[in-house]
Amino acid sequence: MAEVWLETDECEDVLSSVRHCSVSFGLAETDLHAFKWVILSLHSALQGSCVCHLVGTAGPLGATTKRNATEWCVYYAAKVDEQVSRPKTKIAELPELLKRIRKENSAGDGSQGSEIQLTDSDLQWWKRTHDRMRNQFVHFEPMGWSIELSGIPELVLVTSRIIKEIESNGWAFRHMSDEWRCTLCEEIRNLETRARDWVFKG
Repeated sequence: MAEVWLETDECEDVLSSVRHCSVSFGLAETDLHAFKWVILSLHSALQGSCVCHLVGTAGPLGATTKRNATEWCVYYAAKVDEQVSRPKTKIAELPELLKRIRKENSAGDGSQGSEIQLTDSDLQWWKRTHDRMRNQFVHFEPMGWSIELSGIPELVLVTSRIIKEIESNGWAFRHMSDEWRCTLCEEIRNLETRARDWVFKG
């Protein structure tokens, strides 16, 4: 069997996550368990978009934990002969990334007006989703669990708006082609349509 390789990066992962979220929504019409993958792929798409928006030219600074940022600053400031080990990258958790993207001039280039519109309600909604659903899905405990799903389509629409704003800001996906960015926007529209039209048929 021939070897198969996947070549990807942080931008391609955002596009793939949006596409997978849309596909999972389709599966959820007849299988509610597919909402696990709606949540996980939606979280992945949003976190990846935040990282792309926040990281400057000295990556990964801008999207790391505060402690990790210090380690990277020490590494970048070191002289050639000091033999400072390259630190491992530790990305901040999604709630922290969301707080950062709504700060003034939040894009990695520090451009004016690059902050992303995110209400306190949006932030708290995603914090609860991150803490109570995404983390539980990733680290599933041996337990029974009843999940309220009725708000998920609206969360998808809120998240789609945030990703679209990050894309239109221009910094996050600046290295990607116009065709790629059009594809991302098209996939987001497909996801929004799925969310608006979702009906359980099981």
